[in-house]
Amino acid sequence: MKMKILTFEDGKLIRKGFGKTLLIGLKTENTLIEDIYFREIEIDGLDATEKAIEIIDEAKPIDIILLNGISYAGFNLIDAEKIWVNLKIPLIVYTKKKPDNKKVISALIKHFPDWRTRWEIIKRTLKASKGIHQVKIKINEKPVYIEVIGIDVEEATKILKDNTIWGRTPEPIRIIEIIAEESSKIYLQVKNKYQKLNF
Repeated sequence: MKMKILTFEDGKLIRKGFGKTLLIGLKTENTLIEDIYFREIEIDGLDATEKAIEIIDEAKPIDIILLNGISYAGFNLIDAEKIWVNLKIPLIVYTKKKPDNKKVISALIKHFPDWRTRWEIIKRTLKASKGIHQVKIKINEKPVYIEVIGIDVEEATKILKDNTIWGRTPEPIRIIEIIAEESSKIYLQVKNKYQKLNF
């Protein structure tokens, strides 16, 4: 069955000094690349959801949104529950390690005056997903952890299995991580040149 998946990743924070980085969307069908989308987002900002929705609208039609976690560009959180409510496209939030939300809320309280706003995004995602689910993509591999909205755990697990070739990393995530690393280098070079031109 053909399935169009839109996967998100952020540009790497190569060094301090820039207030923005990239949010990247990768559209695949049966692990084959269809398109790539770019937006700028604020490091530790609150605009990742808005920019993700822009990419989703541009990428339609899509069947599934695959998030590599919900935290991008530091603590710029994508509100998965809001995307589901507004767009009715199912979401899978994938992580290799189980999120430690005690550490997360501790970091939010310590570093962000608006920590309640950010924590609410995390809580809404957990509630909509009915918690964090441990699943196995490959029998001989360690489990992974998913949150699911608009789709059940069994179907989400099957989608991940169908889109995983090596190890326990789904192919769209493996590909977008490579794209993010390389595009971040180009982004940094362009930003450096732009700054020099404006001095």
